Amino acid sequence: MIRTSRLSAILRVAFAGAAVIATTCATAAAWPDRPLRLVVPFPAGGSYDIVGRTLARKLEQRLGQPVVVENIAGGATVPGAMSVLKEKADGNTLLLASDGTLNINPHTIKGLRYRPDTDFTPVTIVSTVPHWIIARADRKEMNLSELTAYIRKHPGKVSISINTVAGAAHLGLADWKRRNGLDFTIVPYRGSPPAMSDLIGGQTYAHVDVIGSSISYVTEGKAKPLAALQGKPVAQFPNLELQKPDDKDALQIRANLALVVKAGTPADTIDRLYKEVKASVQEPDFQARLQTLAYESVLTPPAESKRFLHGETLRYGAIARTVDLESN
Repeated sequence: MIRTSRLSAILRVAFAGAAVIATTCATAAAWPDRPLRLVVPFPAGGSYDIVGRTLARKLEQRLGQPVVVENIAGGATVPGAMSVLKEKADGNTLLLASDGTLNINPHTIKGLRYRPDTDFTPVTIVSTVPHWIIARADRKEMNLSELTAYIRKHPGKVSISINTVAGAAHLGLADWKRRNGLDFTIVPYRGSPPAMSDLIGGQTYAHVDVIGSSISYVTEGKAKPLAALQGKPVAQFPNLELQKPDDKDALQIRANLALVVKAGTPADTIDRLYKEVKASVQEPDFQARLQTLAYESVLTPPAESKRFLHGETLRYGAIARTVDLESN
């Protein structure tokens, strides 16, 4: 028989364990117990911002708490990322991150103040971010092949703009220029609107951009797309020239939007976030919104997202080592 003192000790341990479990469950169930903050490190009104605000409205409905979107643009997304890292790792502060934030900055910014792989934990890859190259509507070139031929015939005379410094478009365009031995000028802008203004005004010859950020200029007849910078057709523009991944002539830019939280956020909270984000993005009206931007949802689980992002960091690192962005 178990002695009374020993039995009392066993019961105390059992009750203590039950209390811990109850407290943990109560904490998980209580999240979120206050408004959430979603940091979008890009200007308001752009395609990334549209995705962020659409997601915020959906999460409000599902989580029962306000989700406040805060645009912290500029600085290669570093200020936005650092703003999230200053908060507690409790899942109440989210970051809608680009390739620049998570995969490119470590290779292009000396003394970067954060380490994406250890400071952030992915919730999911929300969507792809397809790119294209466009020109003013009255340019005679009808596709990328014709533009390439024009560049070869007029070395040093063509300028192609991009919507941000040291982003996916900058690296991809500089790598394409190097691989093909082309002589043209890459002109970085802070966002699509000023770049599109100069494109239409004739200050630049072509522009590499996120499709969702410049699609309105195309539909209004002010610009025309020359090629989709991927191998998969774009539903809204099925006749666009596509890229062959293994072809040195290909100008391929692969980019994604990821939702991340500060490392150390409880696993239960991340799992709940993933579940609610996935359900939100899969709703028909959200899918329709993505389609207007030519984005496609991805929605990989946290662990799979982490593996994918690690691979993208290695891929961008290999490109960054072969190009000098300061001279392009």
